[in-house]
Amino acid sequence: MISMSIQLLNTLSKKKETLQPLNDNTVSMYCCGVTPYSNTHIGHTRTFFSYDLLHRTLVDNGYVVHWARNITDVDDKIINRANAEHISCEELVSRYVIEQNETLEKFHLQRPEFEPKVTENILQIINLIEILIQKNDAYTTNSGVYFRVRNFKDYGKLSKNKIDALKQGARIEVDETKEDALDFALWKLTKPGEIFWDSPWGAGRPGWHVECSAMIHSLFGDSIDIHMGGRDLIFPHHEAEIAQSEAATGKPLANLWLHAGMVTLYGEKMSKSTNHYVGIRDFLTKYPSEVLRLVFLSVAYAQPLDFTFELATENFKKLAKIYRFVSLLDIYERQTDAFSEGKVEFSEDVFLKLEGLIEHMRQHVRDDLNSTAALAVFFEFIKETNSKIAKMEKAQARLSKADVHRLKVQWPQFKKWISCSLGLLEQTPQDFFAGLSAYNLGGEISAKEIEAKIMQRNEARQNKDWKQSDVLRDELLGHGIQIQDTPSGTRWTVVI
Repeated sequence: MISMSIQLLNTLSKKKETLQPLNDNTVSMYCCGVTPYSNTHIGHTRTFFSYDLLHRTLVDNGYVVHWARNITDVDDKIINRANAEHISCEELVSRYVIEQNETLEKFHLQRPEFEPKVTENILQIINLIEILIQKNDAYTTNSGVYFRVRNFKDYGKLSKNKIDALKQGARIEVDETKEDALDFALWKLTKPGEIFWDSPWGAGRPGWHVECSAMIHSLFGDSIDIHMGGRDLIFPHHEAEIAQSEAATGKPLANLWLHAGMVTLYGEKMSKSTNHYVGIRDFLTKYPSEVLRLVFLSVAYAQPLDFTFELATENFKKLAKIYRFVSLLDIYERQTDAFSEGKVEFSEDVFLKLEGLIEHMRQHVRDDLNSTAALAVFFEFIKETNSKIAKMEKAQARLSKADVHRLKVQWPQFKKWISCSLGLLEQTPQDFFAGLSAYNLGGEISAKEIEAKIMQRNEARQNKDWKQSDVLRDELLGHGIQIQDTPSGTRWTVVI
């Protein structure tokens, strides 16, 4: 059942539009994947995180989602790299698809229902090209088959380019056999050392743009609800998709076009050629995987994001703050009965806002996936709740019956929601804090050793050996562990 409408920024209209699925409450979604010819870096992953957030939001709001993310397993870059390494394209692609899937798993990114490959859709691609030739929207040359861009009068409507203003450039294929410099390849006749398939126009392989259109039509029909990709794909890739698809079917390819903002590194474009990028493996040696998710959630998906290690560290601290708060409320949830003995009821409603917290955050995410605003609501809740709990513990008071009920019922629901909808809290606070020693935040110490030292310190306090108590406290602090004595017991957190 659909709970509320979702507003999404449509690149085509440059306006927020209400999602209105073509088929009741079922959403068809196609997302452009990467070309697997080299190692992935954090810039590549932002689009994957955006797809993930969109999918989670749709499911959270009651939609049935059928979505695909393609794998471009034949391409100029793949052919050149495979030839340089003296291996097959298939072997090269397999290596990096495995790496990609490992990355998805490490970051708890959901896999799509369909992951079509170009090499598995050659027949569908040939069929689409044949339709375009029959309609006179494509033509053959001695180098391949090309799409007549000027036949499609709306060419440029996505990127807001005027067709007569477009000029030859780095992203426009230059070929003297073409009728027009703007025309793009649908089928490239084979060259020595290249992978190829037989076709009515000769042995060759698909052009870049045609693959996505053919896959979409094969999986979903003429039109889909949402097409998503990185902002760098608006022109020429998505522009070409629209032209060839709509020329073939006479129908809109997608109702909504969404694009994730680009990621720079300290203000400059990430580039492997200049070694100016952050690899996934390098990132994971410095930070837990959830830190990158929080970095991306902290900036609206459609906006550009300038990654810095200072930004990552800031979000590392925020993540630790979230887990400290979760640990605290987990303790209260387990021990609320014990807190009520011999104490007066606290006058303030500590967990009153917990009842509407999910819906408050959900409203923001429905508004073009505004995770930034949703997180702001959560951090404000953390701040207010921590303040009330501190006052309550100082007064040695107990929770009200209403607060106890809210905590027992609403808190587990909220943790489940934030995990399912935002992809956070993928582990327990105990596991999170126990794993932080791997990131050089202090001296090596395990959670078991921390608990043992806290027990020793509690014994020292019971024996009024304040000097030994202070020694143990300072020893833990030297390891980056801060302890706090409360009426409900001694709690510890990692200082980041």
